[in-house]
Amino acid sequence: MRPGTSLDDALQDLSEDLQQRLVVLDEALRVVAYSIHESEQDRARLSHLLAHSDTWPAPPAGRNEPTVRTAADGTRWQMVPLRDERHLVGHLLHVQAKGAPPPDRAVLREGAARLGVLLALRSRDAERASARADELLTTLLSPAVADTERSAAATALVDEGLVGPAEQYCVTVVAPPPELRDDGWLARRAVETTLDFVVRTTTATVVGGVVGDLGVLVFPRPVVQDRLDRVLQAPGLAEVRAGIGGLTDGLVTAATSYEQAEIAWRAACLDPGTHPRVSTWEGFGVDKLLLRLPLEDLTRADLPAPVTRLLASDHHDVDVPTLLTYLDCGGDGRATATALRIHRSTLYYRLARIRTTTAVDLADGAVRRDLHTGLRVARLAGLLSD
Repeated sequence: MRPGTSLDDALQDLSEDLQQRLVVLDEALRVVAYSIHESEQDRARLSHLLAHSDTWPAPPAGRNEPTVRTAADGTRWQMVPLRDERHLVGHLLHVQAKGAPPPDRAVLREGAARLGVLLALRSRDAERASARADELLTTLLSPAVADTERSAAATALVDEGLVGPAEQYCVTVVAPPPELRDDGWLARRAVETTLDFVVRTTTATVVGGVVGDLGVLVFPRPVVQDRLDRVLQAPGLAEVRAGIGGLTDGLVTAATSYEQAEIAWRAACLDPGTHPRVSTWEGFGVDKLLLRLPLEDLTRADLPAPVTRLLASDHHDVDVPTLLTYLDCGGDGRATATALRIHRSTLYYRLARIRTTTAVDLADGAVRRDLHTGLRVARLAGLLSD
């Protein structure tokens, strides 16, 4: 093994020696490294593996021989144990193609031994660094800590080289929607993927970790929305949503940007039809206020009475989107009919029915305000059927 060889370099070297696409898993069967996957078929297999590897049953304890796993798409993988001395630290995977000659066993055995040592070293270093980042970020961003503790955490993050010194900072939240939460594992993977991109493409020093079960990144500069969206296109991250907070003066006040980022992330989860997968706090309107509500506690009874009547009607599946479009178009019948791709006579028939159902005058500005706001809250609270 060459001095200074990294796990990724050793894995790529072995991949080229064996002429096999290779993947390294940790003990929990989560992907931690992979060789270059050039073909579309290889990339499709890798994408499936990134999304589903940790759902496989673990190999029998103490097994030293390779295990064959069959993925849901029918792909057969050979799983070679990776050890650091006597301790299992992970697994090396390669596709067991039907009819193809097996890889050179001696080369595979020697390569697996090297990878086991490197994986153990990486795991120990990564665990220490990750735990320290989580600890400091939790202190920095928690609203419950004393100012002195927050200031000490900010100082430590810069002094220990975890984040670069800057006049302004921006916090980003990355995580799957609440209903898909997995104790922060996918959030951490999104953080690690973003940090890897930053290291490879910029000179910025960005810190990331998991606070609660949300992935958090603190940047010493503004975050480019489109660039982060491209980063999160990586295999296995399809369910992740992101929120970008505003710039804050100094690291000590980063909690403000974090609160904004969490709200932007909630918006991307709650209403993907309106807010993009990577949403920015600066781009919000009234949702800045609405998303601070305890939306999970709201019921239809909390909405304005006309909205409640509309949602309970037999025609709500047609009338709700019709009314929303009408309100979005400022009450312009021609624009509404065009947006809905219906004849204006059909629109006027629906509006008459909506007036009857809601028992209000749609020409009244205050009524329109209540209807628009009530329907918006209903959308964010998950009270509208799609």
